[in-house]
Amino acid sequence: MNANTVEKSKGRILIVDDTPANLRLLMNMLVKQSYTVHPASEGELALKFVQTIVPDLILLDILMPGMDGFEVCRRLRADPYLSEAPILMLTSLDDLDSRLQGLEVGVDDFISKPFHRAELQARVRTITRLNRQRRLRALELQIERDRTRAILEALGEAVVVTDIEGIIQYFNPAAAALTGFSVEEALGQSWHLWDSKETEESLYCQIIEQIQSGQTWCGEVVYQRKDGSSYDAALTVAGLFASDPSERLVGFVSVQRDITPVKQAERAKDEFVSNVSHELRTPLSVITLISDNLDTLYNRLDDDKRRSMIQKIQKHTQILNELIEDVLEISRIDSGRISQVHERVCFSELAQKEVFELLLLANEKGQRLQLKVEQPLTVFGNPAQLGLVIRNLLTNAIKYTPNGGQINCECRLINTDSELNEADWPDFACLPPGRWAALRVVDNGVGIAAEHIPHLFDRFYRVQTQQTIRGTGLGLSIAQELINFHDGTITVSSVPGSGSIFAIYLPLMA
Repeated sequence: MNANTVEKSKGRILIVDDTPANLRLLMNMLVKQSYTVHPASEGELALKFVQTIVPDLILLDILMPGMDGFEVCRRLRADPYLSEAPILMLTSLDDLDSRLQGLEVGVDDFISKPFHRAELQARVRTITRLNRQRRLRALELQIERDRTRAILEALGEAVVVTDIEGIIQYFNPAAAALTGFSVEEALGQSWHLWDSKETEESLYCQIIEQIQSGQTWCGEVVYQRKDGSSYDAALTVAGLFASDPSERLVGFVSVQRDITPVKQAERAKDEFVSNVSHELRTPLSVITLISDNLDTLYNRLDDDKRRSMIQKIQKHTQILNELIEDVLEISRIDSGRISQVHERVCFSELAQKEVFELLLLANEKGQRLQLKVEQPLTVFGNPAQLGLVIRNLLTNAIKYTPNGGQINCECRLINTDSELNEADWPDFACLPPGRWAALRVVDNGVGIAAEHIPHLFDRFYRVQTQQTIRGTGLGLSIAQELINFHDGTITVSSVPGSGSIFAIYLPLMA
């Protein structure tokens, strides 16, 4: 049979019959009807043939030597790829038992021998057409499934499909990345797999109840990864319903979106607002109280009392100014409105200026604030921004160092090949090769525990044990932003109870 005939074929038919005359008769008849026909004179040959090609129809004789038609049919149905291949059994047995046996092993229909040509042709035509339509629908369904799977695999959101009992049937790569469980670990497990302590048992009852009412459930939940860490998720759950007329609920599809950064930002913002409100309230209350007393008692107070009250008002006004300036500086950084004007700056002179201006604050606590400068150091930057960084570090050292403590500020040139103790100059060994203008602020204050070090430069972050000390948690964040803006590095080392070292490294101008 040539290629053109195959291309126009109505279907592929396998004829299994041990009688050569029957094979020739059936082949001639079906070839004329534009079918592609494959003969097999015994059951073993038929089983070998179907290993390579799935026919649209199998015409199967019952009475054959060796393996009869019933056994051939039984083996065909045991193969998953052939379980739906139509089998039309040709039989000279007209008893009910033979037909029942054929139905039990999976025969679709029967033709009695001797057969009527027109009847056989009609049966073949109907069965092959229906089978091709079925295979076409199956192919279309598989294509759609593959397309859907490809979309789900590519999604950035975690998608989980479960049955009605909540047993996981599908788990996309994004779900694996979010939860830490591999696809193999998740499949077959309950959807409680990533429940956390915060997950209420009633949640799933609420979800099922809402879905059964024909709605989609949406909400925010806290789940737990495989490693035990928690994450916030925006969860959407929809029902999967049977396609039959009952439209019963058969499963669920849920989509998780990781909103941990958003929730963390919200919590940080709430904490910041609370801190700022507290920080604003305290000096404002003092200013209001003192100014009211000054107004009421002005004529009864001597000049020294009045001057003292005015100085207290000025002190708390300065606290307000610093707070407002921190908030404005963060706003300028975020909006890109930070000044881009850079110039040659004598970094050592800038450090001297900031130390001098804060000496009075240190003296009020009986602290010794000293500055050591080896030589003039010139950097390229914005003097106001660099001055703010130095001021923030010095102010923090004064805040967190007890009365009578010691604060040393040192400004010097550092070569990356210098033999320095990294305990004295934190992380200097990590600097790119070259010459750097370095400044460190060393105090013998309360120090910082190791678990807090990675978060010190986060916005709004404050060590819980130091909440009684005034502050908003913005100073170090601003300092890091500004130093990064100058292509520099800011780092810290600390020992609880022994003090801290904050160091700045800026590229030195030639």
